[in-house]
Amino acid sequence: MGNLVLEQIYIFLAATYGGMLIGFIYDLYRIFRGIFKPGKIATIIQDFFFWVIIAGVAMSVLLFSTSGQLRFFSFLGFSLGVILYCWAFSSIVIRTIRKVLRIIYKSIGSMVKIICYPIKMVRTGLRKVLVPVKRKFAWIPKTFQRLRQLPKAALKRVKGNIMAAIKKK
Repeated sequence: MGNLVLEQIYIFLAATYGGMLIGFIYDLYRIFRGIFKPGKIATIIQDFFFWVIIAGVAMSVLLFSTSGQLRFFSFLGFSLGVILYCWAFSSIVIRTIRKVLRIIYKSIGSMVKIICYPIKMVRTGLRKVLVPVKRKFAWIPKTFQRLRQLPKAALKRVKGNIMAAIKKK
């Protein structure tokens, strides 16, 4: 008899733990949706995956604790776990995860600035060197353009001379 009560307490506590895990996953999901602000279709897809994950967690807990048997106090344990998590840990977890994400975001931003700084310096240095050079040699593209148009102009002159010679006869 005592063994049966211990087994039921174990199942209830496992279900409570599963409920707390479901509450934690829900908090992660809330943070994810708060960051990315998905549209209507993306929300439907995300909700579907959320419920698939939650169902997987619940089934895993039930398989490990009761060999897949559904019992009323398992549902009570899941409910109590979610309520307990939301009451005791949810605000702490959300604040902590947001702080960690802010730290990661700032760290990545700092790393990008550090990586881009030499590139920015090279670009600035090249501008300081190339702008005067460009101004000094601005005549070169104009000359090449005139040289490129030279055969066309010469052909036009030759054609004009031939036409003039034909008209004189």
